[in-house]
Amino acid sequence: MEKRQLRRVFPILGGLLALLVFGAILYNQLASESQTSNSEIFSQRSSLGEQAKAGEYELEGGGAVHQVTDVGSHRDSDTDIAADLIPFELNYSTKDAFDRFVFARTSEVPQAVKLAYTTHAYEVFTLSTQGDAIDLFARYVDYKVALSLVELDVDLASHSLQDVSFKLDEREEIRRTYFNNTEYHYLFSQEAQVDEAALARLSVAQENTLSRDERKALIVESIKAGNSAEREAFQPTLNMHRINEIKNNHSTINDRYNAVAAEFGSEVAERFSKTWAQQAQWQNRIAEYKTFRDNLAQQSLDSNAIEKALQEYQSAHFTDNEIKRLKVLTAL
Repeated sequence: MEKRQLRRVFPILGGLLALLVFGAILYNQLASESQTSNSEIFSQRSSLGEQAKAGEYELEGGGAVHQVTDVGSHRDSDTDIAADLIPFELNYSTKDAFDRFVFARTSEVPQAVKLAYTTHAYEVFTLSTQGDAIDLFARYVDYKVALSLVELDVDLASHSLQDVSFKLDEREEIRRTYFNNTEYHYLFSQEAQVDEAALARLSVAQENTLSRDERKALIVESIKAGNSAEREAFQPTLNMHRINEIKNNHSTINDRYNAVAAEFGSEVAERFSKTWAQQAQWQNRIAEYKTFRDNLAQQSLDSNAIEKALQEYQSAHFTDNEIKRLKVLTAL
């Protein structure tokens, strides 16, 4: 019985052992193939990495990599800079822009100012207009230098009509020397119109056949009838004339304040109200002084006593500068 069972078990054990041997052989083959495959893959990757490094080295050695990158960055930079530049344009504001640039560098010599503007033009204006801006500004500086070498300051208050006319003509000739007609038009035409109008007003102001008030009225009317540039230049004069009209048309400070505030604002009205109050106070003090002087004249006093009394009154009620004004205003 037992022998019969053993005979049955041996074949089963033999089969299991054969399976184990076969599995071991198969595992060893698969492991060997896997190692070979991994080794080949690693070798291929290493080869590719070395080729890439070699290629990169060759490119860097030849500068091709950096050259392409730099060109691209330069193009982007140039595009960004070009987008920020504006074309130089000659217009009525060009002269003011030039004057501001020169005024900010009054301590520098003309050549240094020109070089500074050249740098400015490269940073601000487009490539096609930089030359125009630099050339025009250089001639404008030369023009300013030429003016400084000639006494051409025009003072309408202290010069005769003939003197002023001569100076304006000489300045006009210098301008025409440095600038063509188009440049002159944008740089100086508005100023020339103002000069001509001022010359006409000077002619009116020096007209002896007219009274002072008549001359003033004609001058103000000529300013009002001028162009916008002329009115803008003389707007402070027109404003003062209007405020004086308001002062003459209203007797009380309160009425004057309301009228000025309606046209020029409360701040201007407040300032002039204080001025008018001070003027009124000054006039009252002068009137009181005159009354005191008249009372002294009615008394039986000699001239020395009267003079001494007046000096004492002046010292008690006026400052030294006010006394000087007082003597001029109350001179007999």
